[in-house]
Amino acid sequence: MSQRRGTMGNASSTRARTRTRTRTRTRTPRGGDGARARELDEFGELGGGGDERVGARRLAGRSSGEAAAATTTTAATERWRTAAACCAFAVATCYADRSNVSTAIVAMKDAFEWDRASQGMVLSAFFYGYAVTQIVGGETADARGGRAVLAFGVGAWSAATALTPMAAHAGVGPLVVTRIALGMSEGLAFPAAHAVIASEVPRERRSTAAAAVTAASYAGAAFAFAVTPGLIREFGWEGAFYAFGALGVLWIPFWLALSEDVGRGVTPTPTPRRDDENEDDENESETARLTGPVASTSDWHRSFAVWQALMRRREVRAICVAQFTQSWGMYGLLSWLPTYFTEAHGVDLGDLPAFTFVPYLLQGVVGLCVGVYADDLINVRGVPVRAVRRAAQCVGHVGPACALLVAAASEGNPILAAVSVDVGLALSALTLAGVSVSHLDVAPRHAGVVFGTGNTFATLAGVVAVPVSGAVRDATGSWSAVFVLIAIVYVSGAAYWYINCGGDDVIDVDAELVDVSR
Repeated sequence: MSQRRGTMGNASSTRARTRTRTRTRTRTPRGGDGARARELDEFGELGGGGDERVGARRLAGRSSGEAAAATTTTAATERWRTAAACCAFAVATCYADRSNVSTAIVAMKDAFEWDRASQGMVLSAFFYGYAVTQIVGGETADARGGRAVLAFGVGAWSAATALTPMAAHAGVGPLVVTRIALGMSEGLAFPAAHAVIASEVPRERRSTAAAAVTAASYAGAAFAFAVTPGLIREFGWEGAFYAFGALGVLWIPFWLALSEDVGRGVTPTPTPRRDDENEDDENESETARLTGPVASTSDWHRSFAVWQALMRRREVRAICVAQFTQSWGMYGLLSWLPTYFTEAHGVDLGDLPAFTFVPYLLQGVVGLCVGVYADDLINVRGVPVRAVRRAAQCVGHVGPACALLVAAASEGNPILAAVSVDVGLALSALTLAGVSVSHLDVAPRHAGVVFGTGNTFATLAGVVAVPVSGAVRDATGSWSAVFVLIAIVYVSGAAYWYINCGGDDVIDVDAELVDVSR
């Protein structure tokens, strides 16, 4: 009898659990709440005896955790986008401040009666300063963070821009010194911005961020070419420098506010790393352990050793050659473009924006789009990184070369010349998915110094290309010879890049230093 009552009790308990689960399922509402009810049922069973309250508490805990994770992800996304946008604005200001002199010099040469040699000296002086701070700026940004370096650079180049009129009235010498100071300040911009990207932007969005920052440089140049003639007409050429010098004042409060968020502990979520990048961390730690106090007392010696190890790699040399050859065309064209349209096609100063604004606007749009598309090809469609970088860079070199050859044959036809230059510069923006982001692929831990090294070679191209282009123009009496020379340099750079460019294999220089220490 006792056994029978036990059996009946067990049966009754089983029916009770069944009714409990049935009631849980019966209350299943429409839509997405059905999944929640099923989860409640599952948690109720796991809690024993169909206890819905236990299941609800567990599910609530899991849901709140998922919600917190989603909120954190959203906040991290907003932070890296905000940081990238601030970097982009800083770089746009940088290029606007350096580019306005290309238009202003048309009025300045008449005011001060400068010959072409003096003009070339003023235009190229910037690049001497720009070359000095690239590697140092990159190393400092890698070691101490790009935020402070970028803030210092913006303040310094804004001051140098505002001081340009006073220096020009004092003579060519003081003006050259001021332009060198401007170059030294702006030399910090790109290495610092790319150090921020390397540390704060998720790997799968780095092409987009790098393209946005570089596209901003084109936007800054386009802005300068568009508004400088009007500023000169209304306020004189001096007014253009005062106005552009004030742009940095608009940027600094936003950057400082973003930095304050970091100071309060609102730090970007660490970017997920691949195994080979984690190995870099381990190798760097091992290097520090083996070298001991030497690393702390001889940081610059170690930095130089890292730089030497990087320069021994063909991928880094390819970046340097590509930057040099690309910038030969960019700077050679950017610096002389207003003078070219004025002399070769008789375009009036007031009409220059129609011929000099559009090319850089197109570059900005194409550059931004190609960065997003490159990320999609690599991360969604599975195209190898090296194939994307190789194709983008080669088309971005050969395309402008062909366009400039058309422009060389268009003297007397300003519309054909303008269209050719527009197409060429738009195609050159494809390199934003090539060399402009390659350092983030091959050396993410040393992105600042690799980019700074490549940009140093780019700056040396500006130092050489600007006066050489002027000399070729004077020697031949034709702008066609200048464009043909630029086309040859472009094609040479494309060939070297095609053979030597890197993919997604991370350069392990820290491991090399560990081996040497052993």
